[in-house]
Amino acid sequence: MRSKTFGINVRVTEQEKAKLLQNAGFCSLSLSEYLRRLGLGKEIKAAVTEKEYRVFRMVNDLKENIEHTEKEEIVRRLDQILKEISG
Repeated sequence: MRSKTFGINVRVTEQEKAKLLQNAGFCSLSLSEYLRRLGLGKEIKAAVTEKEYRVFRMVNDLKENIEHTEKEEIVRRLDQILKEISG
């Protein structure tokens, strides 16, 4: 049986909702749980560190553009990723 039975409606802009969903995702929380914790003053921690997220973005960007990227550029970007990981 569900213990949470009351709903609260909050109106936000499309951009605000997108940002809230993104922030909740960073914490591996549902939007409801994210807002509940914020509203109750509970601690919220990102599920990944800023460094891990930067590396993820770098790898993802390389993956998305790999077909149109020269070999030398791929090697340069992989070197950059390795530096980020080790440094």
